[in-house]
Amino acid sequence: MARGSPHLANGHSGASRGAFRSHLEVEIEDPDVGRKFAANTTTTGSGSLRSMPSMVHGAPTSEEESREVLGRLRRMAGFESQTFDPTENDVEREFQVHRTERDYALAEVWRWIIAFLIGVTMGFLGFAVDWGIGLLNDVKYFRTQQVIISERGFWKPYFVFIFFSCGYAFIAASLVSFVAPLAAGSGIAEVKTYLNGIHIRGLLTVRTLVAKLAGVVFSIAAGLIAGKEGPFVHGGAIIGGGISAMGSQTATALSRGRFAAKLPRWLGGFFRNDADHRDFTAIGTAAGVATAFAAPIGGLLFTIEEGASFYSTSMFWRGFLSTGIGVFTLHFLVEASEHPNSLSKAHFGRYRDFGLYTDSLAHYGSRMFYYFWDVPIFCMMGAVGGLMGALWVHLNVKITALRHKYVPVRSPVKRMLEVVALVFVTASVWYIVAWSSPCHSLPNRSDLEQFEQSEDMDEEFYAGGGQFRRQESEHFPQLWCANGSYSVYGQVFFTPLSQALRLIMHLGEPLDDDRLNLFQFNYGSIILFFLLTYMLMIATNGVGASTGMFVPALAVGAAGGRLSGQIVRAIVRGMDVRLPNNKPLPVSLTSYAVVGAAAYMGGATRMTLTTTVMVMETTGALQLIVPIIMTVFTAKVVGDWFGMGMDDTHIKMRGAPVLDEPALSPHSKMIADKLTVSELMSMAIVALPPVVRVRQLVETLRCCGHQAFPVTPDVRKAFDNAEPFDLHGIVLRETLLKLVQYRIGFFQPEPSGEIPTSRSHVPATQRERLTLLESLEQRPIKSRREDQDLELRTLTEAELDLLVDVRPFMQRNPFIVHADASLSRAYRLFRTMGLRHLFVCEPQPRVIGVITRKDVAEANAKLALGRKANLGLTTPSERLVTTGNLPFIPYGAYDPTVGMQLSPLEEGEEESGYAGINRKFTLEDGSTEGAASDPLGRDTGRRRAVGSRNRAADTESEASPGAESRALLDDGRHVV
Repeated sequence: MARGSPHLANGHSGASRGAFRSHLEVEIEDPDVGRKFAANTTTTGSGSLRSMPSMVHGAPTSEEESREVLGRLRRMAGFESQTFDPTENDVEREFQVHRTERDYALAEVWRWIIAFLIGVTMGFLGFAVDWGIGLLNDVKYFRTQQVIISERGFWKPYFVFIFFSCGYAFIAASLVSFVAPLAAGSGIAEVKTYLNGIHIRGLLTVRTLVAKLAGVVFSIAAGLIAGKEGPFVHGGAIIGGGISAMGSQTATALSRGRFAAKLPRWLGGFFRNDADHRDFTAIGTAAGVATAFAAPIGGLLFTIEEGASFYSTSMFWRGFLSTGIGVFTLHFLVEASEHPNSLSKAHFGRYRDFGLYTDSLAHYGSRMFYYFWDVPIFCMMGAVGGLMGALWVHLNVKITALRHKYVPVRSPVKRMLEVVALVFVTASVWYIVAWSSPCHSLPNRSDLEQFEQSEDMDEEFYAGGGQFRRQESEHFPQLWCANGSYSVYGQVFFTPLSQALRLIMHLGEPLDDDRLNLFQFNYGSIILFFLLTYMLMIATNGVGASTGMFVPALAVGAAGGRLSGQIVRAIVRGMDVRLPNNKPLPVSLTSYAVVGAAAYMGGATRMTLTTTVMVMETTGALQLIVPIIMTVFTAKVVGDWFGMGMDDTHIKMRGAPVLDEPALSPHSKMIADKLTVSELMSMAIVALPPVVRVRQLVETLRCCGHQAFPVTPDVRKAFDNAEPFDLHGIVLRETLLKLVQYRIGFFQPEPSGEIPTSRSHVPATQRERLTLLESLEQRPIKSRREDQDLELRTLTEAELDLLVDVRPFMQRNPFIVHADASLSRAYRLFRTMGLRHLFVCEPQPRVIGVITRKDVAEANAKLALGRKANLGLTTPSERLVTTGNLPFIPYGAYDPTVGMQLSPLEEGEEESGYAGINRKFTLEDGSTEGAASDPLGRDTGRRRAVGSRNRAADTESEASPGAESRALLDDGRHVV
């Protein structure tokens, strides 16, 4: 809150706008930027450098660093944060007080139902995407193969292959460029940014979902070096957030506002606040990864380790259900498609996402093994994976900078052409390599039968569309070779990327033990696949199409691991190491391929537990869990030495104000420890009075872009002076727009100047409160910025002259921090509580009590609530309470150890409502006291049994309404 609206700027005394706004106004090319920000080392008389004092460690040390940090701050200004702090205004509080146990139980049931629905929906979407990719692959490869068989030449098959590839690429790029630009890439960085508390407009819309998932079908079928796992993270986030809101802004817009597309509360419309939306979005990301990889545990761990900034056990449990149901739904649909007539007899869970054979044929227990001397080699592979991952990030950053310069997002045609050109290059390279391949003789018939072994007569259904229906040998394609031979390079180049990954990892696993190591890939084939996939993956990441990088990373790592394994095996054979039965010592090439895949994925993403479990689930490598852990950890340590992973790097490049865990960023903590809150706070604050003229409210909303406004009678004082002011609460812009849209809280000022109490705007019954709260909900029908002027223009002149009472709709107890607190403390509050605003107060606030961990324990609260109910201090009826707004009742009013007795009701006194507050209590000395005799219930002579006071805002605004109204009428423009 750094700048004021123009109508408040007059008379501004020059109060500080805060460090952020001041820094934004500094020109990056300012020649004095180094003098202003760089804490350069000082020189002695001899010219030697002396170390900077420890109190300024972390400050920029050069002009170049200062300019880089200023540029990052300028990019940060384009983002808007959001708050996950639950609303506690008068209406919401009154509604929560009157909620029944059944209502809470129903909400809890719906939490589980929504988690279940998220899983089922992602299972269906996963199956649909896999089916679509497989169908498009069938068309492209089958048609090309037909031309190869009939023509045996280069050009005709080439044109067919390129035609389909570029056609698919055109559709994939158009969906992103012209339908939903945010559907580009994997979306993991954007979803992580949202889950951390940053609003990204359009990220979680139905349009983005359609473009994302339809786009990834065409991207993979086009032959881009990409996978579908990243887009499924984004798609799962959209599904999770959309189902939890039980409504749709898109559907409402399509109806042109004729009806609001949202379900009632009893059908699940409980979770329309930002905190619940965030948690269900995180659950959706878990279900998305789980159904993309068919790895339920890995999907959940991805969200915990990489996605969700605000982890909770509740989210973990519901995510656990959602991922399991999602994968089961996927398996059910797969088996139903393959065995529609014998579904009840089908074996579920036989296929692994990156397994070439079923579990019963692959013999994972005997095919994946390692020796103690393999472990150092695996760790070396992890170090290489970390180095290659860091190099990938570094080179991709350079390419991204060029892409932003020459292929900007605002130029959709250029983005589309870039995707088509990249697919043209990729498809051409893959085709030429396959065409130029040497030919080798096929394995003998018995071995070939085991290589091609399958439990099903029908074609297997591979998740990710990694296979197509061939007219020849499944894993040994003939292509341009003579009969009885196969294309060596075509084996991994003339096939979808995910199928090449499966072949490199698992080909030959059903062979007998004595023939297990007979087959190995041609060195030229593996080296070419490793290098070309790695180089094209660098260029593909960030292109204007829906793409993920998990599968390419695994493919590069698997090729490198397989190559390492074949070299190790050659060395072992050269040393003539033998078993006791005189057979050559076997080396598990599958183990090397699996560990290599984990090494590179860990080096690229810096995920540890997620990578380990995901690789184990998708490949069946349970026996390799220890070497995978050691390899992935090594890859992360080496990669972190050179910088962050790909997603975190792109978040930093975009300048999003993401708040990491303090323990994960010691450098940031060091800087924050050296500053106080008062050194960065803004003191020129745009505020609103408790009761404001509609005309002034409209002017403030139009002239000021702030997303929240403090509520105080001292409006001028808040903006013009660096002095403390009375803070009654905070009201969000979204809430104010809803008040204007539905004319809530509007009233005509009385000629006498009397202002109604804030309670007059709080409905009397629970049903009416719920109706009012549903009107104020920000989800699923969100208040968009472009709709603001339209709503404000609907106000008539008569309505502009009315007053609006914001007291019942403001957050009465916003978070505050002391001015002399360290910036680290403020950082922890923002990060832990999910805040957007934090008000700074005087170093010496007034105290009326203390509350500890044991005070908020359920057992203690339960007893207090029972005692309060026994003494009639609650409101059992639905009638409107007029004596106060949830008044302050100290525990002394119903402390069972004081020895007080509730006196009988006097004649005419009400039984219901808050009448009990005004009853008299008999003290130990026989005297009586009333609840309203002292606002805080204090007594210097003896312990008082009861006290009562209204909230601060109502005390000031309701105790002397005439004074407030006179001040309001004295200044028709600014309410003070």
